[in-house]
Amino acid sequence: MKVSHVSLSLAGLALASSVRAAPEIEVGAEYQVNVVNTNDGLNEDAKQTKTTSLNLKGAKVVFRGKLSDQISWTVLYKAKESELERYYLTNRLTENLEVTIGKQKIKTYGLHRKLTSSVTTPLTGAYLDWNPLKDKVALDITYKIAGSLSLQLVDDYSKCSDKTTYTNNPTTNAVTASTSTSCTSWNSGSSAGIVTNSKETQTTQKQPAVALEWYGNFGEFSPLLQYAVYDLGKSSTASAGLRYKTDSMDGYVDYTLDTRNNKGVDSAGATKFIEEKNTYTGMVAYAEFKAGSYSPFVHFSTLVTDPYSAPGVSDAAVTVLEANAGGKLDKNELTVAVGTHFEQWGAFYRPFVDVVLSRGEYVDPSDTTKKEDRSKTDFVAGLIGKF
Repeated sequence: MKVSHVSLSLAGLALASSVRAAPEIEVGAEYQVNVVNTNDGLNEDAKQTKTTSLNLKGAKVVFRGKLSDQISWTVLYKAKESELERYYLTNRLTENLEVTIGKQKIKTYGLHRKLTSSVTTPLTGAYLDWNPLKDKVALDITYKIAGSLSLQLVDDYSKCSDKTTYTNNPTTNAVTASTSTSCTSWNSGSSAGIVTNSKETQTTQKQPAVALEWYGNFGEFSPLLQYAVYDLGKSSTASAGLRYKTDSMDGYVDYTLDTRNNKGVDSAGATKFIEEKNTYTGMVAYAEFKAGSYSPFVHFSTLVTDPYSAPGVSDAAVTVLEANAGGKLDKNELTVAVGTHFEQWGAFYRPFVDVVLSRGEYVDPSDTTKKEDRSKTDFVAGLIGKF
């Protein structure tokens, strides 16, 4: 939908109508509603309960406009979460060069991250949840050469938590509170949100993270290379993928390696810090086929984690997640899905059905000091819309 205006101007004593070239505004939206039937396979066997639930997976509203022929702007609002997801300005300096500034999608974690949406995609690979640089404030410089070559300077990653300690004065019975911040990242900050209810947290910037991307364009083939350095240069992530797209098929394979060196305390001295190496590896293969009124698709993705292990600590005592509880991924996960879209009503109403199998090494729900292989099966029917 486009919005423009006609104005009236006063010239001398006569009221004359005039039409001014007003910036156009485009308004769009996307949503997903689904029904999920699950066997609750990650729960303890005796407590598993098959459930069927109706969910609003997400809803977003996007506003786009132009300030001039060269400058455009975009605002993306997440209606379900009541927060701004992205907001940025783009200045097209030449036919091949453009600069974007603002909160935007950071070019990391490969084709799967680049081509999918949390709302309009039936499911995404589990490894995307570990992305340290998702939507961030950044400066993006993109030059079109054999596709596009991009450099992003990004608001750096930080992972911090605040702890409040209360002290009671026995003489006056006065209680004083003191708050301290601890970080597993080298870039310091605070766990407090930038604004109320915001997922964005405060950081103390010493240098930006840097992300590089080349996305090629060679007819039906589009290769992708990405590399980013973050957390004051202590950690990095790299991705490589290849997309193949024709009139009857759209598919890609993708591989991501994230090497995250967290800030840890040296066991030899509490005032010293060491790099605790953790790696997260993700792979995805996806293909969608155009078959008239149907678009069958298949999804295959993996997540493999290799958490830091202190000298002398057995692998069995190492857990990936901060909250080690039943149903939490401990080491790796495999997801396989088969389904189809129904295309009779176009992008406005795009129903789909799929079957999703998730399997991996999880914390034992009955004993959180142990881990075991568990699996879960979901049957999903949903409706995706985009306009």
